[in-house]
Amino acid sequence: MTAALVDNFGREVTYVRISVTDRCDFRCVYCMSEDMTFLPKSEILSLEEIEVIARNLVACGVRKIRLTGGEPLVRPGVVGLAERLKALPGLRELCMTTNGGRLEEFAEPLKAAGVDRLNISLDSLDPERFRELTRIGKLERVLAGIDAAQRAGFQHTKLNAVVLKGRNADEVIPLVRFAVENGL
Repeated sequence: MTAALVDNFGREVTYVRISVTDRCDFRCVYCMSEDMTFLPKSEILSLEEIEVIARNLVACGVRKIRLTGGEPLVRPGVVGLAERLKALPGLRELCMTTNGGRLEEFAEPLKAAGVDRLNISLDSLDPERFRELTRIGKLERVLAGIDAAQRAGFQHTKLNAVVLKGRNADEVIPLVRFAVENGL
């Protein structure tokens, strides 16, 4: 094992987030413009390059990796990447943050690949408001994705919500209630 990673404050780095893409299938008002300009594919790390970086990070003491994006589930091959990362000796936890829009299709393959836990973005329980916040997302797809994740056996799933004054701040209590009632 090589030397441990230590930040400028003397803390050992044991947890990293790795963005697998800058692309997303939503255009959330707080995150992306409607006509987003993405990096050329030649400037995005290949899955193999991401795997090499992760392998070296784990060799330096990283024990938890979270795959993020953009939206990681739009990246072709991300399930295979997850499977290879989970097999890295020393990695204790592999997580993913997703908007949930494609989770109905990917929950079982992600669980089978070894993803331990999910964070799912959910900013509103009102379908119309959800569409306004995401510009193109469909609440029913995210809710179906949450159900699929639970059926696949994911536990300790966390919900992320960006609370915006005048947009969805009135939904904090309903979102918390939804999380509690659904074991999230």
